[in-house]
Amino acid sequence: MLAVGLALIASAALLMAVNHARRSPDAAPHPSQTQAGSPVPGKIGPFAAPSASPTGKAGPAPDGPGVFSTERGNGPTLGRGTDLHRFHVVVEKGINLDLAPFVASVDTILGDKRSWIADGKLRLRRVGAGQPADFTIYLASAGTSERMCAEGGLDTERFTSCQLGEQVIINADRWVSAVPWFEAPLGQYQAYAVNHEVGHQLGHQHEACPAPGAAAPVMQQQTYGMQGCLPNGWPYVNGRRYTGPPIP
Repeated sequence: MLAVGLALIASAALLMAVNHARRSPDAAPHPSQTQAGSPVPGKIGPFAAPSASPTGKAGPAPDGPGVFSTERGNGPTLGRGTDLHRFHVVVEKGINLDLAPFVASVDTILGDKRSWIADGKLRLRRVGAGQPADFTIYLASAGTSERMCAEGGLDTERFTSCQLGEQVIINADRWVSAVPWFEAPLGQYQAYAVNHEVGHQLGHQHEACPAPGAAAPVMQQQTYGMQGCLPNGWPYVNGRRYTGPPIP
């Protein structure tokens, strides 16, 4: 009986250790940069599924040539405000991710009533290639995104996304696989990635987790780790701007 009891105690201790390692940001292979507790918003789809590898599973995108395809058509007007921002959407060639699904996802995310247009002042419009735009949203391979971000002195270690000047740069590997500690559907992480980097484009800075168990502010660097907060991809929750403590 003593041997059985000791075995049960050892098994329980091992299970606790495994769960702690899975949830701890310190266990992350790449702890890099990117992003009052209300419940995390509910369903957010549909979003475009990532391209599949030959095994049928989404894997890291191969490094591309740094050449991009740009959507040629105009998108719908998103929001009803008077502060108009025009943007392009582009996808790097040769990374096994198609332009059209990414464009559709960006339109869906930025047009959602929980996105930045919820302030009633902002209006967004995707414009086609050759038309003037205020910023461009890039979907770029890990290598290309690292080089683009490094031009502004940002070290992403091939792991995170960034915003630089008039460029919103989404790391393709994060787009297709998120991060292990972001325990929510992939579409929620995709919403976070776009809203976080577009938030920087609109002048918003990083924020911290307000309290353990609360929803993470969208300007929290959730790609680094959750800091005890729950995943959230939206700047507006329950119709109100949701924020955390500012980070100096």
